[in-house]
Amino acid sequence: MKTILRVTMLLVLGGLCAMPLAAQDSAMSAKPKAAKPAAKPKEQMGMPMPKAAPEMTKMIKMMAGSWTVTEKSDPNPMMPKGGTGKGTAVLTPGPGGMSLTEKYHSSGAMGSFNGFGTFWWDPKQQVYRGLWCDSMTPNGCDASGTTKWDGETLVGMMEGEMNGQKIVSRFTYANWKPDSFVMTMATGPDANSLKDMVTITYTKYAAMGKPSQ
Repeated sequence: MKTILRVTMLLVLGGLCAMPLAAQDSAMSAKPKAAKPAAKPKEQMGMPMPKAAPEMTKMIKMMAGSWTVTEKSDPNPMMPKGGTGKGTAVLTPGPGGMSLTEKYHSSGAMGSFNGFGTFWWDPKQQVYRGLWCDSMTPNGCDASGTTKWDGETLVGMMEGEMNGQKIVSRFTYANWKPDSFVMTMATGPDANSLKDMVTITYTKYAAMGKPSQ
């Protein structure tokens, strides 16, 4: 009888000892699963970020910087005797190098002039497009122009109105040097009747000294 009682006690004690282990195993099996790693950003999942077109990189290389500008106006209906002016222009690459902005200010025979523009590359049409706003444009801004390279000359065309009449303008950028380039604007009633109106020489600050603002 004592032997049976002793064995029974051992079984009970053994069961009591096993209960914490069973509870531990149950708790471990109920342990929540580890959180899934955060999703990788799209650019790390094979979605490439946009890159600047070579044509945009070329324009930025040729034109970006801080410049002094000198203006020489040919005789025209607005200035029968012509005239001169001077000012500043700051051309800055846009986000990602995929655009170029220009902030322009000058003063001369026609008074104070202020302009601001943004230019970008249109890969479908293979031209530069732009939005130009200035203190002499009747509607404030104009986005009708396109620009493209003709060899090493950058040529832009724009249509607009002045005093109720259609006017076509051609902008030619040439004479590229490390510290300067020249823009010539010609205007007329159509593309076959253009006459030079103003020639603007851009010279980097470093070459002339930073002008007073």
